[in-house]
Amino acid sequence: MSTETLDLMLALDHGELNTQVALQCAPLLTRLKISNLLTVDKIHRAAAMRLFRGTALSSYLLCDAGEKLTFLLYDRKKLTAYLNREDVRQLMERFGYSRLNLEVVLRQVAERYRAHILHKGGFPHEIGLLLGYPPADVTGFIENDGKNSLYIGYWKVYSDVARCRRVFAGYDQAREQVIRMISRGMNVRNIVINSNQEETEHE
Repeated sequence: MSTETLDLMLALDHGELNTQVALQCAPLLTRLKISNLLTVDKIHRAAAMRLFRGTALSSYLLCDAGEKLTFLLYDRKKLTAYLNREDVRQLMERFGYSRLNLEVVLRQVAERYRAHILHKGGFPHEIGLLLGYPPADVTGFIENDGKNSLYIGYWKVYSDVARCRRVFAGYDQAREQVIRMISRGMNVRNIVINSNQEETEHE
């Protein structure tokens, strides 16, 4: 991150929902990623639930624990397509998902994630797939118990390091871009709508 962008980030109101979404979910907001996790204080519950209404993005409450909420923010069309990829579908079936209807999957993932947070179950590794991680990296993480990765960026990499490094560099650039946009007074909804228009124009 450049010094200029770092200064802009430090000047933002980090208690404000737009800032938190921008800092945690920039790759999703700029349409480079199909989904992101968002963790916010409970006071932001209603605002987070309605933040993306009328846009290409959706929010799903995964866990309500203590003073924090964890949401999955996602592009419904892209996430559905990703879950229907053959290699992703096969791995999801290994995780016990016989139906890949998105609503059913989200409900089941939320149940498993809440059980994990409450120390009543193991970590649901399928969340990695919901976040768009390569199936080979999700499998590698499980088989190596999170160790022996070839590279660490936005996730632990066990395959195709060169490709993942390019992806991570794009995510870093998205973060800087979104920080500059928020600093200029844009809000998250504006960024999503503008990014969607740009993506549509390039299709």
